[in-house]
Amino acid sequence: MKLFKKCLLAGMTALAFLGAAQVASAQETDQVGRAAYIDGVKGKKVIFVPISQGMDLNQAWVMVWQRHAARYGFTLEVRDPNGDTNAGIRAMQGAIAEKPDLIIVQNPDVQTYARLLKQAQAAGIKVLQVNMQSATQTDSYVGNDWIEMGRLEMGELAKHCTGPNAVSHKVVWLAGVQTGAANIYMRTGIDEVLKANPELQLVSDQPADYISEKARQITETVLQQHPDLCGIMGIWDNAEVGAGAAVAAAGKQDQVTIVTNGAGAATGCESIKNGLLDVIFNFNAPIQGEIAAQQISELLQHPDRKAGSEKTIFFGPITRVDKTNATGRNCWKPEDIK
Repeated sequence: MKLFKKCLLAGMTALAFLGAAQVASAQETDQVGRAAYIDGVKGKKVIFVPISQGMDLNQAWVMVWQRHAARYGFTLEVRDPNGDTNAGIRAMQGAIAEKPDLIIVQNPDVQTYARLLKQAQAAGIKVLQVNMQSATQTDSYVGNDWIEMGRLEMGELAKHCTGPNAVSHKVVWLAGVQTGAANIYMRTGIDEVLKANPELQLVSDQPADYISEKARQITETVLQQHPDLCGIMGIWDNAEVGAGAAVAAAGKQDQVTIVTNGAGAATGCESIKNGLLDVIFNFNAPIQGEIAAQQISELLQHPDRKAGSEKTIFFGPITRVDKTNATGRNCWKPEDIK
């Protein structure tokens, strides 16, 4: 019996030492690939040239990227031209001269930065384009599938403005900036739906330039010319509230369906709840920002890959938001991201 107890005690002691060794080993073992990832991004320099940081989607992106930068040790600098194209050109030129590891750019249109993006790639600088593309394709694009967005929005109006019960077949396209990628590609999707629904009448196609007051003025004029208007589609929810205000002032909120898209901010949901907008196709800027953050990490981790040697595209998810789901994660606030 004494021998058995001695053997049992010795076995328990050995197990205790083995367990302690295993714990120590687990504490000393890094997550597979983590050190290489941190070494790959730490100390790298990223410059973002937006259209304007005054827009909700830009604010969401930068909050997401700043969080990643702070956590993993790279730097993010924003060079905001505040909607001034010439200032944007200077910002791009300055960024190229500094030779950062990555430039992120939101293009004002398809041509303005096209040559500069080629210069950046030729200088060995990787370029990530977000949501608004240039005619020049670079290492990566993260953003909307704008052709699909055009199909979705005009398809929504087709549901309301075709068939025997429609008040009319008349619809309006409140464009953004005519030379902008979103505008150009959305029109392709719009035309596909119009071709499939020949009874739809596009009675107005005018750029509101993302300006709410301009959208209101255009809508007022169209309603005077076409009092039986059935639907309006736009390109940004912050602008289309102007159209909604004009429709409300004319007492036609039950007649005219207003469809647009947006970054998913709470202000858009409030516009739906207040009856200024009916449907927003929400591309959720924080989610878009996270997808772009993955691409930032990918591009920074591989300095051996030559700028422009690989070209990738990531289209983010789109959620249809109306009064039934204008809540929760479909309606983010800045404090939710921080």
